[in-house]
Amino acid sequence: MHKKGVMVAAAWLVLGAAVLGWLSRLSSPATAVADVANSNGIRLPIILKPDNTPTPGIPTPPPTRIPNPSPTPGFGHNWLENGSFEDGWTDLPPVEGYLINQNPNGWTLTWLERGETVWDLRTIHPNDPTVGVVSGVAEMIHKLNHQLPPNEQLGGPNALILEGGAVYKMFHRGAAFGGQLTQKVVLPAGHWRLTVPVQLHWHENLDPDDPTWDTFTAESGAWVLINGQPHGDWATAREMGDRRWYYHVVEFQLAQETEVEVLIRVKSIYWSPKDFFIDAVWLEPIGD
Repeated sequence: MHKKGVMVAAAWLVLGAAVLGWLSRLSSPATAVADVANSNGIRLPIILKPDNTPTPGIPTPPPTRIPNPSPTPGFGHNWLENGSFEDGWTDLPPVEGYLINQNPNGWTLTWLERGETVWDLRTIHPNDPTVGVVSGVAEMIHKLNHQLPPNEQLGGPNALILEGGAVYKMFHRGAAFGGQLTQKVVLPAGHWRLTVPVQLHWHENLDPDDPTWDTFTAESGAWVLINGQPHGDWATAREMGDRRWYYHVVEFQLAQETEVEVLIRVKSIYWSPKDFFIDAVWLEPIGD
């Protein structure tokens, strides 16, 4: 009797485990759609799916690039005018009734208007067609050294100024936006390097487990246009990181004296705060 009782009890345990496993599978669907609120209350869509399941229309995030070593800002002759934003600006006419942006001397400042799509939109949200559509004009101004907290001043542990006494800031508190700076310069033949330091402040928490949606939440890019052909690339939010300097480095060769155009762009595709800081933009010959 004792042996028989043990066998019956074992059978009931096996049956109970099978029922529990069946109920667990019913309560865990393979695919679901949810909204996740970030630290600012902005709700961004995510997709939960089995591992290695491709999602149509959503690109695979690029591998993180390691920026090339950059020269110390302020080293050598800078072939750009006002590369560190020390030489003043022009106040532009008000935008949307109140916003007065500052055009740095030597540069041309432009931006995307409401309703336009940000440059090179690289992520598609089938449930939210407003993603990547410009919903506001960024504020683009100079921040002087004395206007910053001591830790963010030149030489501070969290410096927002790399060289001189000013940094250029492009930001919005709650809109998708795009802004750009351009400058043309005539260069002699030779090997050249453009360095564009950019610091991004996210003001949101990126999901470390699902980078598909938020890799492109904000991007900065730097290019040199030679005879209309661009040399350079974008860097994603994950590549730039949060509150650290990311160095765009573009090297190029000129066979003869040529007029080139330097192009710097920043963009944000969500209705969430983003700050971009740019300083010590340097164009210099390298090699012999």
